[in-house]
Amino acid sequence: MVLPIVGGISAGLLSWATGGSTYLTGAAVAGVLGGVGWMLTRMIFKVEDITEAAMQAQLDKRVREENRQLDDLAAKLRTDRDHRTQDYLTLLRSLRDDFETEAAKYGSQFRSAQVREKVGQIFHAAVEQLAQSYNLWERAQKLSGSTQDSLLEQREHFLKEIEATIVRIGETVDHFRSLVRADKQFDLAELRDELDETMRVAKRTEERMRNLGKNSNDYESFVNE
Repeated sequence: MVLPIVGGISAGLLSWATGGSTYLTGAAVAGVLGGVGWMLTRMIFKVEDITEAAMQAQLDKRVREENRQLDDLAAKLRTDRDHRTQDYLTLLRSLRDDFETEAAKYGSQFRSAQVREKVGQIFHAAVEQLAQSYNLWERAQKLSGSTQDSLLEQREHFLKEIEATIVRIGETVDHFRSLVRADKQFDLAELRDELDETMRVAKRTEERMRNLGKNSNDYESFVNE
């Protein structure tokens, strides 16, 4: 990349020495500009490579931390004597991985960015609900009689809603896969609308579970007094 600049300078000196040859002057300008342009291009691509590598490193770190937290939750769920919660978490992780694979396989990362974000939000909401279901089960073990039965009954209702959310995520993954494979110029507007509705339902479920958890805490405090 230095040679064009050196050649341009040499042509410029020669042009000056010969009284200003138009050809040599043009060659001098082209050589210098070409060399500088090449240097700038190399610098830009180098910066992009460094930035991409840094972003990938951050992403890898985040994925490792997330997987560690999910593994911790899986270990907890194995103690609630309810195989469904473990199965739901395994299925959620599998569906999320399937979606990410489909999004990356066809080079559609940019167009599917919003959908990927929404799928990620629903995934985390469902995972949080599973964590809350464990908390409800744990609190129910400290209660007895009709109060315990009522709490476990409500937990059962929430587990059915979590199952329904997982079914909708699976349908979304299948829908996305069919869109991508049918036409690379796919329109994701309908898919985004589906995900928005799923997210609204998941958020309502999560809020009700949190409120139930608070109420059960109040009852525990009353019993312990």
